[in-house]
Amino acid sequence: MLSKSVLSLAVLLLLSSGCGTEPSGADGGPAPLPDDTYQRVLSQGVDPALVHTIALSGFELAEQSAGVRGDSDYAAVYVPDEPPYTTEVHLDVKEGSYDRATCERTPLGGPSGGLPAPVESCEADGTGWYRTGGGWHEYVVSRDGHHLTVGAPTAAVDRDSLTRAALGARRQDGTTPAVLPPLSPVTRGDLPTTGDGAPVDPYGESPPGG
Repeated sequence: MLSKSVLSLAVLLLLSSGCGTEPSGADGGPAPLPDDTYQRVLSQGVDPALVHTIALSGFELAEQSAGVRGDSDYAAVYVPDEPPYTTEVHLDVKEGSYDRATCERTPLGGPSGGLPAPVESCEADGTGWYRTGGGWHEYVVSRDGHHLTVGAPTAAVDRDSLTRAALGARRQDGTTPAVLPPLSPVTRGDLPTTGDGAPVDPYGESPPGG
């Protein structure tokens, strides 16, 4: 499992060595991981379906940061492709669904080595969830069986760029899974607003004809 301190060290190693990956593929979209990096990631136990890359103008992947998060989830850090090297963009891909409750309750990741930030706002915009907190913002999209988050400092990356990066994320094979619309609680018309919350029986104790 990669801790924030390990991710921060990986970023520093990248900047000192000057190595990274091309920021985009031949068509301008995200380039796949180099094969040796991809094989290293898989050897750590990452689910291959969760390995994604993003394209964000002015940033490139810090290859050493790509790896497992938790048991089999995927995480990576993107850094500026020219000085000053003071900004991080985080990519996290996790198994499971994502809904409003998750958006409102889960702290934002924040930069490597920093503390998670409490949620200040959570907004569904039709294709994903946009949320902010502690000078950090994230865009989260749900796909089949997983959700993908791109996060960055609000002062360094604008919302539109963050959103485009998340929606344009690709798997290692170059495919872009369909985005699922944001999940919200279903409102039931037979649940009362007062009392014990039991469903309302419009016919009393017996159905029609009973």
